[in-house]
Amino acid sequence: MEDLLAKYIGSEKYIQSVYLYDSKGREFLSGSSSNSLDERKRATIFKLAESYEGENYWMEVEGSNGYLLSVRLIRSYDNLNFESIGNLLVRVNLDKIVSDLPGEKTGDFVISKKAKIIYSGKETDYLNEYPFLAKNQQGYSIEKINGKSFFISQVTTEFADWTYWNIIPFKTMFSKITTAKYSFILVFMLMFLILISLCFKFFRRITNPIRALADIMQKVQKGNFNVVNSSSYSMEYEDEVGILYRNFKTMIEKIDELIQENYMKQLLIKETEFKAMQAQINPHFLYNTLETINWLAKTNKQKQISSMVEALGNLMRSSINFKRDIIKLEEEVEIVESFLIIQKYRFDDKVDFQMEIPSNLMQCKIPKLILQPLLENSFKHAVETSIYMSVIKLYAYQEGEKLFIRIEDNGPGIDPLIIQKVKEGKANPKGNGIGLNNIDTRIKIFAGENYGLRIENLSGKGTAITVILPFQTE
Repeated sequence: MEDLLAKYIGSEKYIQSVYLYDSKGREFLSGSSSNSLDERKRATIFKLAESYEGENYWMEVEGSNGYLLSVRLIRSYDNLNFESIGNLLVRVNLDKIVSDLPGEKTGDFVISKKAKIIYSGKETDYLNEYPFLAKNQQGYSIEKINGKSFFISQVTTEFADWTYWNIIPFKTMFSKITTAKYSFILVFMLMFLILISLCFKFFRRITNPIRALADIMQKVQKGNFNVVNSSSYSMEYEDEVGILYRNFKTMIEKIDELIQENYMKQLLIKETEFKAMQAQINPHFLYNTLETINWLAKTNKQKQISSMVEALGNLMRSSINFKRDIIKLEEEVEIVESFLIIQKYRFDDKVDFQMEIPSNLMQCKIPKLILQPLLENSFKHAVETSIYMSVIKLYAYQEGEKLFIRIEDNGPGIDPLIIQKVKEGKANPKGNGIGLNNIDTRIKIFAGENYGLRIENLSGKGTAITVILPFQTE
């Protein structure tokens, strides 16, 4: 057992000796100290170790200022009976630990527990009268001990409720501060002189290029942009001012390009405004023409023609009105109804159109012209190509915070390849119509990527297109 203890101590330079006692009182000792503990001290230590029930406890060694003693009860964990089978004592050389602390050793180091000194260095007799009582967790103060001023700092740790003290003579600390202050002043003055000499040395080299650059800037200010191309300054210098000149030259060239580009854009804007004003005349003329046709139809009692012309006028007015991109669902339904009037006269009794939209959903805000193109798509692919009765359903419902508008028909359905292209955003409209991708994109711009169109082939026959929008009335 002693050989094992000696083998362990050999690699631990701070352990002086180890005492191991079994339950029968036999002692196993290893280390530089071969003196056994007397019976009275041993009994006191065993009683203290038993009170801590296996927890490690540090205590000072009476009469040995430079040492600490670790005391611990050894308990058996076989069958979890925790029977006491001995005691372990480890004597630690505190002098070595303190001497190996990193950094410069200044002043005296003291460890206390409450008012009792556990450790103090050599030649610290002058501290015998000082009350080592910590008022705060940590702090510092300047106090007089035996008529001399000392700078005292302390910190209390959670480890065994110890307080570490560092006592430094005030004169020693002040002399170092004075030395550092004068050293700093000397270094500062030296650096200042070096800086002044460097400034004078490079003064002319810096100011001359800056003056030349300032002259060029003044000429540019007067509108002469070509002066930056006539100067060869950027080719002569590679310093910071040269880099500044080359960047200035690039900036002037960009400004010149922007001026020319802006001039061309202004011309284009003027031309666009002219064409826009000219284009306003055409719808106005067309509306007047439709009103004339409507008046003639009513005069000749042609109710069908009058109804179709009014519906066509409403459709055109809604399509060409660019003032509002977001409208209420009831306004979109009015557009759909105008479209259906025209289709009704075209297909007569060939179409059974069913619409069911709850009144509480009519105030929802949606992008303009998303239902009419979808219905037109159903008429084109389901009604025109069929010789039988076609059924088209339009209904809306709410689920949570989402609005669903669904259009179903009993047509031949849509090619799955086209559905895949719509999902990938690659579907292009045929002819002059508004494509499904256009509607899906406008919905995503309006509401986000979680909304849009959902296209599916019905299990029986036909196609269903669901418009998914946020439920909002504001």
